[in-house]
Amino acid sequence: MSKQQAIDLINAKLVDLDEEHVQAVADMIRSIDAASELPRHLSDREQALIEQSKQDFVAGRTLTAVEARKSIDVHLEKLGVPKYRA
Repeated sequence: MSKQQAIDLINAKLVDLDEEHVQAVADMIRSIDAASELPRHLSDREQALIEQSKQDFVAGRTLTAVEARKSIDVHLEKLGVPKYRA
């Protein structure tokens, strides 16, 4: 379905909805807008890291949870931080 088709469908259905359901649709749209806002502006470095991570995912450069934990443990060990034991 194209964007325009979706808009046409929504508009066609809105006229038949009662007040409560129209409010529910409005609330849903407001929540979508709110969810897309960041709590603060990202720095250029943070934005670059996000873009890099997207490229890493596309290229398959990812770690499993076990690999990530091991990598973090090695890094913390170099810093002299004792291992966390759960």
